[in-house]
Amino acid sequence: MFRAYIFLILLPFFSISQIVSYELQNSWSIFDVQDLYTSSNLPDYIGEINYDVEGYKVLYYTPNEDGDLVLASGAVFLPVNTNCAAPILSWQHGTVVSDMGVPSQQIDDSNVIGIVSASHGYIVVMSDYLGLGEGEGIHNYCHSDTESSAVIDLIIQGKNLANMQGVNTNNQLFLMGYSQGGHATMATVKEIEANFSNTLSITASAPMAGPYSMSIAQTTMLDDVYPNPGYFPYVIYSYQNVYNNIYDSPIEIFKPGFENIFDLYDGTYSMTEINEEIWSIGEELYDINQSEFIPLNMLNLDYFYNYSINEDHPFRIALQDNDLLDFIPQSPMRLIHCNGDDNVPYDNSVMAFNSFSMLASEELELLDGGNFNHSECASFAIQSAKIFFDSLAEFCSTTLLSEDLDKRRLIRSVDSFGRILNPENSGRLIISIYDDGTVDKNIIF
Repeated sequence: MFRAYIFLILLPFFSISQIVSYELQNSWSIFDVQDLYTSSNLPDYIGEINYDVEGYKVLYYTPNEDGDLVLASGAVFLPVNTNCAAPILSWQHGTVVSDMGVPSQQIDDSNVIGIVSASHGYIVVMSDYLGLGEGEGIHNYCHSDTESSAVIDLIIQGKNLANMQGVNTNNQLFLMGYSQGGHATMATVKEIEANFSNTLSITASAPMAGPYSMSIAQTTMLDDVYPNPGYFPYVIYSYQNVYNNIYDSPIEIFKPGFENIFDLYDGTYSMTEINEEIWSIGEELYDINQSEFIPLNMLNLDYFYNYSINEDHPFRIALQDNDLLDFIPQSPMRLIHCNGDDNVPYDNSVMAFNSFSMLASEELELLDGGNFNHSECASFAIQSAKIFFDSLAEFCSTTLLSEDLDKRRLIRSVDSFGRILNPENSGRLIISIYDDGTVDKNIIF
């Protein structure tokens, strides 16, 4: 089924966001959602199953790095037949290189976050960002301005799409994302609160494991063995597209053999394939084993030396331009990260928390998930963000008789990461799960 609807909306500073088309891609009954919980081994406390769900692919216009409107794509998941206004949840995805790895290409059972959250009662929007999926141009990886504009434009258009489908919004907005998605979430919070406060109001955000300090904390990856060496050329490729002054030729910045690596960032290769190519070049040309390879092994040392000694080096300035430590969040924020992160150093979140905490007027927390790596941390960090949002979200209320509540039997208690614990050792938030399927969330002061 395909429907198209075209309209213009005037935004602050005369930027124009426009939806081009939307198409229903998939739908799930509440029984399908229950099956998804079972097949994905999801804990029951991360969301109630209240509604059928519809998943839409959306094409819309958003500005690129030059301010020109270009086509972008994304996904929107809607609860079906709601009887009250719903909150919006905006999910920002992590690092993706392939056009097939973005939300608009995964409107199926693999998109657990979208389906589960929509069935609970959220309107869920997921931008592919600029230049990915069916979007035009180059994806500007970890570029704050185009990340935030792509996200904001889809939030606005997702809200309009929901209203056209009979799903009203209650003006609550929740933002969360992991890895690059954490960076995009932080960038979006900053941009909304600075320039879109008359249009959007953030209820709460959960930036997770994001590189908020591109110029300091994240550059520590350069001389360490790194599980994803393809991330570093992705940054250079993107910033060259945005600033056009990072290098004159790839040979200037890369050692022989690596100068054509940018050809792999055209949307047809995955990060796994790019990593394998980098390791292969390192081993064949420089006799460097994968287990010993560091990102600096790709770089022309003269270029890196000039970067190291020059405070005004264009690459250094570009990194600083995309740091996200120079504002104070005006809405509740929970930073979530694991101290064992091997892709995005935990110092990114520590620096953000320390920068914000002195002047933050709203609730600000930093949750350390423990000594887990980047991949291991993701699932329970996302669960933690969802639990946080659920404690603030205004859903359609359900009525439980007091005598039914009295008959409930406590099954287990978990912490804000969804990990089973004893209530007396819980920390700030206890989630109590009962045998009738109900859940209490209690904040301990």
